[in-house]
Amino acid sequence: MKYSKYFGLITRDKGSLNLSTAQFQRLMNIVFVEGAINDLSKAKQTYKETNQFYRYETIIFKENGKLSELTGNLEPEKLLREMYQPN
Repeated sequence: MKYSKYFGLITRDKGSLNLSTAQFQRLMNIVFVEGAINDLSKAKQTYKETNQFYRYETIIFKENGKLSELTGNLEPEKLLREMYQPN
């Protein structure tokens, strides 16, 4: 949840982010996907030491792919800087 934590800290320290509508939607999608990955990972842990432990791997993999598409695998600071650039 590195992006969500970073965005949260920036918002706490500097106030709301003044992003374009498209970039704000992107930010919200990043936060949502990170939350989904976190929740799926927690659910996966409930099956630790059973043969069903890997049942969430495909879904987590797909969600990580979505996150990569949204972020370009940039570090949070660089991503936010890029989000502020005009199109």
